[in-house]
Amino acid sequence: MTGGLGVAMVIPILPVYLTDSGLSFSLASVVLAGGGLGAMLGGLPVGAMLGRFGEHRVLLLSLAAMGVATATLGITTAVIGLTAMRVAHGVGQIGLRLSRQTFITRTVDTDMRGRSMALMGGSMRFAMLLGPILGGVLVDQVGYSWTFAISGAATLSGLVPAIISEERPDGETVAGEAPVKRDGALWPALVRHRRALLVGGLGPALIMAVRQGRTIIIPLIGDSLDMSASAIGFLVAVGTGADLLLFPVAGMLMDRFGRLAAIVPAFSLIGIGMLVLSTAESVSMVLVAGVIMGVGNGIGSGSMLTLGSDLAPEDSPGQFLSALASIQNLGRIIGPILVGWFADAAGLSAAAVALAITVFVALAWIVALVGETGRTP
Repeated sequence: MTGGLGVAMVIPILPVYLTDSGLSFSLASVVLAGGGLGAMLGGLPVGAMLGRFGEHRVLLLSLAAMGVATATLGITTAVIGLTAMRVAHGVGQIGLRLSRQTFITRTVDTDMRGRSMALMGGSMRFAMLLGPILGGVLVDQVGYSWTFAISGAATLSGLVPAIISEERPDGETVAGEAPVKRDGALWPALVRHRRALLVGGLGPALIMAVRQGRTIIIPLIGDSLDMSASAIGFLVAVGTGADLLLFPVAGMLMDRFGRLAAIVPAFSLIGIGMLVLSTAESVSMVLVAGVIMGVGNGIGSGSMLTLGSDLAPEDSPGQFLSALASIQNLGRIIGPILVGWFADAAGLSAAAVALAITVFVALAWIVALVGETGRTP
């Protein structure tokens, strides 16, 4: 929980920090896209590490990378330095995600997987409720540099429960548990499943672009309305509160009625929320848009993780998921660049419309080309 809190503290304040430091929207988007670049480049190496070292060790290394990268954000305003830190953070994030997702994929049956992935997504959302508020308050009280340092320390504190938790040697079993099965060679596995990787990766990549863009454009619009850092943190948390209440519904929908029963309404609402945001001229309208998108994101909690796990082959789940994540994390690069380019060219409202169009295109891709991946009655 504390590790996730540290990550969440930075989300609403980093875009504002970059623009307050004198960067244009486009340059700020380059820095923010560094997290996506790190996640994309780190996907395959992390997959290889999962096959060799196991989920637990990868999780520890990932938390350490994220904590150090966050704590050092305040030491420079140079674009190259900030981007390098975000790349390191992105590598840590994909390691954290894949270590958890791979464990659930190989240990949880398809009929329960939606709820497990939704719970995984929901646990992150608890931190997202408190983190933005805490980050905003800290910026107003102690400034950006100290806030980044505290956030990094909070992320590193997540190592403590991970280190002290019991870990059995690989391959050791207890009653009712199958032994850990290591994946085979990386490239042959990817060649065998290349079509599933492309179809299952490109649509969700656009979804990820919109989700990433959402975390950037709301703070920037709040800043354009002259809101304080504390108020912006609260603004982000309101949407997360709506998100948090609905993640159990996501798991139930996916396991009982199929994955698309959650995916279609979830991302339709995010698209509608973006269109509302594009017309917002007051804080109240931004709040309304944030709540609409929060409800949608809550219904879609864990949906992309579940989709990937459903597509993962039994012979090489970790390596498949790492390659899939690399493709999907293109969206974490596209999202910030999309916001930055449209914001500089035509304003933040145009950027919101671009994100709305993107999410509807992504939804059409998933429905038409991926289809239903879960077992339904």
